[in-house]
Amino acid sequence: MSEGVLLDATPLSTAHALRGIGAAVGGLLAGFAELEPDARPTVLVRREQEEIPGFARREVRWPQWRGYRVPDPWPRSVGERLVRRREQTLFHATQPALIPKGRGVVVTLYDLIPALYWNEYLGGAGRTPERRAYRRFLERVASADAIIAISRETAGDATRLLDFDPTRIHVVPLACPPGVAAEGATPPAPYVLFAGGLEPHKNAALLIDAMATVRTGVRLVMVGAWSKRRLARLQRRARKAGSAGRIDWRGHVTPGSLAALRRDAAAVLVPSKKEGFGLPVLEAMSVGTPVIASDTPALREVGADAAIYLSPDDPAPWTIRIDEIAETSALRDSMGASGRVRAQAFSWRATAQSTQAVYDATQEHLAAV
Repeated sequence: MSEGVLLDATPLSTAHALRGIGAAVGGLLAGFAELEPDARPTVLVRREQEEIPGFARREVRWPQWRGYRVPDPWPRSVGERLVRRREQTLFHATQPALIPKGRGVVVTLYDLIPALYWNEYLGGAGRTPERRAYRRFLERVASADAIIAISRETAGDATRLLDFDPTRIHVVPLACPPGVAAEGATPPAPYVLFAGGLEPHKNAALLIDAMATVRTGVRLVMVGAWSKRRLARLQRRARKAGSAGRIDWRGHVTPGSLAALRRDAAAVLVPSKKEGFGLPVLEAMSVGTPVIASDTPALREVGADAAIYLSPDDPAPWTIRIDEIAETSALRDSMGASGRVRAQAFSWRATAQSTQAVYDATQEHLAAV
């Protein structure tokens, strides 16, 4: 029973509603919508948010925050007080900014990448507010009654790096976001696709180096919401490596355009050094596109034996595999079929059912102490 749960659905009201945390929250609610009404949590929403059919809601006024590199003060100064006055026994925190103190808190932990790459993400004198906010986030996660980790790797990081109590950590994988209708033209020549950010752990520079020595006519199409500074740095690297002429820098594209590019690619490339969950792998496999990914635990958890895994530190094997998959239609067909089968192992209904089981276990534990 989830009727005694208040779930934070406010990430669905931001510009990131279709990716990242917003996509995860939206998918989870879609899974709960497939269950009986009494299994669905109440959702915490901003007043201006659209109706979420089938869910009771509690509205909050959340002013828009435009501070650059300064964490929004509203969740701490007002939001937590509102949540602590809830009628429900549990609060499911789905975003780092709103994790209250006290009993009855379940937190979804997506990753610990800033803790692993501290200097790259939180180092420097200008990031003091961000460091303070992240340390507070870690403290709040550690104090929660239950932690939902989206992969075994994230759960392992929590126990290994932060000494979190493993008995309070539950692994609940995500699933693939709802499909978007493909729209727009795609390149006529064979291409491979990188879709993501240019943050250090995304490791896009590996692909820049790998494309310098491809022998086929395959191109690399890159899409994502990028900062000008990171893009300029990567383009300088491409010119130096000799791969600039083989790369299409598309930047931000519409969801429909991305769906078309993913569908028609010879392969989707995921060179990340670290991920909380292999969502790009799952999205590609769900439409039958082959995947070449870094050999890291979270990506293997999703792709299993349906993807090709390579070192995230050596571009040479990536060059070989990119040429091979661009040239070999039989390999693309075989990997595409295997990927579709593998993708069927994940569903938002299963995610919701596992999440409900965490709610039940946590409520039973609280009632017993």
